[in-house]
Amino acid sequence: MAPGESRSRPSAAGRRFKRRELSLAEGGKLILRGDGSILQTDAAGETTGTWVAGDPDWARYAIRFGLQPQALTVAPHGRREPDPRPQVG
Repeated sequence: MAPGESRSRPSAAGRRFKRRELSLAEGGKLILRGDGSILQTDAAGETTGTWVAGDPDWARYAIRFGLQPQALTVAPHGRREPDPRPQVG
C-alpha cells in the first residue's frame, strides 16, 4: 500500500471484491483491490491511474475484470399488508 492510502475506504454498496491483477501489453498492470478501486501501474510499478467504484471511468477498466456497474437497489416503500387468508371454522 502506498504512503497516505487508507484501507478503510467504503466499498461499493457494501460489496467486497476479489483482488486480481492483469498484465498490460505495455508492461504495466491493472489491479482490482478488495474495496473495488482499480489501480493502473506502469512497467516500473509506479501508479499511473486510480479509479474508485462510482467514478464514471471505473466501468471502462472494470470490464476487463468481467465487472459491470450496477445501479443501487432499494427496497420499495409503501404499506405492506399481509395476504388475507380465509378463516377456517
